[in-house]
Amino acid sequence: MRPGKKTTIFFLTLFLVLVLLPWADKAAAQSETVFYIPVKGEINPAMASFVTGQLDRAYEEGASAVVLEITTLGGRVDSALKISEAIINSGVPTVSYIKDRAISAGVLIAMSAEKVVMAPGSSIGSAETIPYTEKNISFWTGELRKVAELRDRDAEVIAAMADRDIEIPGLVEKGKILNLSTAKAVELGIADTTASSRQELNDWLGFASARTVVVEESYQVKLAKMMASTTASAIFLTLGMGGLVAELFVPGFGFFGTIGLLSFGLYFAGSMLAGHAGWSAVILFMVGIALLLVELAIPGFGFPGVGGIISILASIFMASASAAQAIASLATSMVLTIILAVLLFKYAPRSKYFDRLILSTQLKTEEGYVGISDHSSLAGKEGIAVTPLRPAGTAEIDGKRMDVVTMGDYIKAGDHIKVVKVEGNRIIVAKNG
Repeated sequence: MRPGKKTTIFFLTLFLVLVLLPWADKAAAQSETVFYIPVKGEINPAMASFVTGQLDRAYEEGASAVVLEITTLGGRVDSALKISEAIINSGVPTVSYIKDRAISAGVLIAMSAEKVVMAPGSSIGSAETIPYTEKNISFWTGELRKVAELRDRDAEVIAAMADRDIEIPGLVEKGKILNLSTAKAVELGIADTTASSRQELNDWLGFASARTVVVEESYQVKLAKMMASTTASAIFLTLGMGGLVAELFVPGFGFFGTIGLLSFGLYFAGSMLAGHAGWSAVILFMVGIALLLVELAIPGFGFPGVGGIISILASIFMASASAAQAIASLATSMVLTIILAVLLFKYAPRSKYFDRLILSTQLKTEEGYVGISDHSSLAGKEGIAVTPLRPAGTAEIDGKRMDVVTMGDYIKAGDHIKVVKVEGNRIIVAKNG
């Protein structure tokens, strides 16, 4: 090859490299992807399933980093542990971005990531367990310490966020729970830096030109979180109990009973969606309702009634995130139900809207209606059983056929009978002779 031709090829190659290199760098930058996963609201099994699923998705799509945007007041410890484990084992570089606050169980989630960034004005801490018992605190602080040490954070500071017996001079007194502001968290090394926006955070991570994928919670996840929340549980229980109480004012089964059972159904559906309960709680509740129906069919208040109430209360406890939540929800719903019952008793009979839901028509004598017949004159009279009385049936008394009932005895057709008592339109007879 001639020298001139070699020189031409060299300069052409150099030109192509200089022109295409910036485009190659830009293409490489665009191939980088940062996933933003929201950790917002109550931490429960619904959230745990959502976050773990999105972490798997980020890994499968080859994400360069995953940012967990945290705004939570806490929730269930078991759900927080599940999320923490998923973050640690995700196989993708992880960052906790505390946008507002990481409280209670949110502390464990925030500390599980490799890097921690806080927005100005945010906070982290107050991770005390409910109920506060030595066993719970010992387990919980142990988990917090373990994760803090794994991520090279100050384990004693993190533990002080949950254990009020830990005293750190100049930081937290004994008997108080630690909560850190953004500046203090950065100063103590609990957080690495601050960022006011996603772009600022991406710049700090070295992904200024990376593609950002902002994950949105699905409709199912939002619904599950809403239905499983403490507030929604109390509302469903109140409507359930209130509906059944209001049904006592209405003959038969109607609007209020339907609302009550539907509300209980939503309560258990929310608990099942969130992973709090299984079908066993629903079956136990149905057994409780069945026992109460049996009690209504039997005079007095005995075993079926007591068993029904116990079964319903037990099913509610089984479907709750914790015993504390069950007690709080039940207490709230009972107070509201009592208030509702008082209001119904006082105002409903005079309400034109209530008249549309119940049969309030009165058949008055002055309007031409005739009441039931007075059979009191039949007391002591004799007759003949027209049909077998088992114990109810028909008898002929004073030449007229009457619906009668015995005291529980069986009387054959054709036997002579005697009226022993009359209670309203109820004629009670016994075998004569």
